[in-house]
Amino acid sequence: MATNYLIGRGELLVDSKEPPAMKPSKANPYTVDEARSRLSPQLESAIAEISESEIAPDDVYVAKFALHPSYVAKSYFPSVLFQAAGLEPVGSRGRRIYPEKHTGKDSDGKEFGTSEIFVAGRLEAFQALHDLMVAPSELPDRYSQIREIEEITSFQPKEKVKAGNGSGPKATYELVVHLPSFSLAPNNRLAFLEYARDLGFEVREDLSFEVQGLWFLPAVGPSERLNEIAAFSTVRVVRPMPLLSVQPAPRTMTGEQPITLPVGQVQSTAPRVAILDGGLPAEHAIGTWVDLYREMDPTAKSSPGYEQHGLAVASAFLFGGIRPGASPAIPPSNISVFRVLDGSTASDDSFELYRTLGHVEEVLLTKSFEFINLSLGPALPIEDDEVHAWTALIDDLLSDGATLMTVAVGNNGRLDHASGNARVQVPGDCVNALAVGASDRADDDWARADYSAIGPGRAPGVVKPDLLAHGGSSEDPFYVIGQGEVPYISGVTGTSLSAPLALRHAVSIRALLGTELSPLAIRALLIHGADQKKLDRREVGWGRIPMLYDQIVTSGDGIARVVYQGVVNPGKYIRAQIPTPRGGLDGKVRFHATFCFASAVDTHSPDVYTRAGLEIVYRPDTDKFTKEAKTAKSAPFFSSAAFATEDELRSDNGKWETVLKGSKNTIGSSATNPVFDIHYVAREEGGASKAKEPMRYALVITVEAKKHINLHTEILDAYPNLLVAIEPDINIEIDSA
Repeated sequence: MATNYLIGRGELLVDSKEPPAMKPSKANPYTVDEARSRLSPQLESAIAEISESEIAPDDVYVAKFALHPSYVAKSYFPSVLFQAAGLEPVGSRGRRIYPEKHTGKDSDGKEFGTSEIFVAGRLEAFQALHDLMVAPSELPDRYSQIREIEEITSFQPKEKVKAGNGSGPKATYELVVHLPSFSLAPNNRLAFLEYARDLGFEVREDLSFEVQGLWFLPAVGPSERLNEIAAFSTVRVVRPMPLLSVQPAPRTMTGEQPITLPVGQVQSTAPRVAILDGGLPAEHAIGTWVDLYREMDPTAKSSPGYEQHGLAVASAFLFGGIRPGASPAIPPSNISVFRVLDGSTASDDSFELYRTLGHVEEVLLTKSFEFINLSLGPALPIEDDEVHAWTALIDDLLSDGATLMTVAVGNNGRLDHASGNARVQVPGDCVNALAVGASDRADDDWARADYSAIGPGRAPGVVKPDLLAHGGSSEDPFYVIGQGEVPYISGVTGTSLSAPLALRHAVSIRALLGTELSPLAIRALLIHGADQKKLDRREVGWGRIPMLYDQIVTSGDGIARVVYQGVVNPGKYIRAQIPTPRGGLDGKVRFHATFCFASAVDTHSPDVYTRAGLEIVYRPDTDKFTKEAKTAKSAPFFSSAAFATEDELRSDNGKWETVLKGSKNTIGSSATNPVFDIHYVAREEGGASKAKEPMRYALVITVEAKKHINLHTEILDAYPNLLVAIEPDINIEIDSA
């Protein structure tokens, strides 16, 4: 049987499409007058509370406006109302609410998810809005969006303080501050720093990060004054500083075994790969494959434990899981190693979490590497209502889709599931990185390793981990190179190893097939090729990647796999053909599809975190219409249940996911001209966006039709001047690492 590699240039099967007819306007649960009557006393109470209890820079306060659940879609964001009132939305978060009235059937008395918007403004602006609401005259049209608001409340200091173990006069905290526009609050930063110092807090502005309207600052101060610092009006969160999660992988009882490494060979010298970790010990056996070694803080001493961790991570990328008695696999490429963890990290430095993030940022900002692994981060399970500085910064720097970064999800999977303590750890909730958990075995009889953190992630980004890769267990350890100039292997376990193993697959694909595949396309291929085995998605994400990476890029008889790498402009509609042979498809057919894109993010609005979304409609035959319909019949393809709860589905959260994966069984005669209609929707801070930049996407489609033994060739023949086979750049022996 011939080896059929990927079919490329699927984007040439994509054409622009006219937008469909607009849907009629929706029913409103409240009239404008009803909204005025309901909300005016709420706003009056909020004004009284914030003016009495908060310290406000430039007389700017923050209140909370909760949307009615019917209006959480981005097209209903009340931007006109806020602009008319002289108020400024500075962020949002999800919350649960019981609306007083609802337009849906059987909705009375039910709880729904909605968006709670943080709104900044001068006290006089809030008061002017209240005066308009209680005035006898008719409310001007520009204020009509007031009926979209379900509730107005103050933002109390006690809400901002997160529970934790920080206590005493010198506890360490993370302070998160909203950044309204300079025209509204020009003295916000300086006033906060002065106020914090007056309360006895040492705020390290030099280690702070500003990401998309939020200011993240590390600080040391007295725990008894937390409510006072939270009383500063633009403070959003005060929480204990988490520790770094970088425990060296535990050794199993396997002993040490000598090994012979390949002599200076790599599959390709072209890929640019960075390992961000604890560095390497002075004596090790992998120097042949290290192009660059850099200590991000040369003044800091090394930490032997972190160096061993860094060596294990580097070994996992270079050789995969080494099997005792077998020759190690040839590395896919050389690596650059950056020591972002050092002796100061191990010395319990209160601010080291932020120093380490600064080192990570410095590497990412160089844009020198297309492939990066990060097997460390805060020992902090993700939260649904807030985004951590690590996640915010990394997602922001990866938003162009030019870098594939694998991130370990954490080894906290044995902790209590119900409390959320076993959920993926920061930054495993990144929507622009590939979050990798661990399987317990390398063979087909695998399951999630019990230590591997579980999902769900935050919505959007709800499917976390993205993937599993072998991470080892006591029954099937992951063997890595140990410290010393004479190479030997020992068995270890951890998601710190599964993440670089997944990156190894990605770089092996690049080494095999060359630069025709972008990092975004390779990310889509990894997810597309993952096998979920009908296991719980909260535990395994989209599934485990194959142990043989050639299974991702090759196909057998009756199968063809096509890669699309294209761009789409905001608000535009495109139509992607699903390729079929000239005479159509016969018999039973199965389509698999995976969409993947990178998105800019709104850090201050975790409930509407991603700024880009895709509305995708599958149409089996563009020539078949229902009676009086103006568009061809559609059919389900991507299961929305994978992404959201019932009310999140209603609020359109599913389309804001950066990964969509689904499949469809059909009959060839029912899919004579199948297509995906794709609409790129852009939003900003939950509302409509003015963005004009095109978004890059990757789409992988696999067509299976057993009656077409030569399906790969038939599809290439059907599109002779469009589709091409992506042939290997090199001849290598596929390994099973």
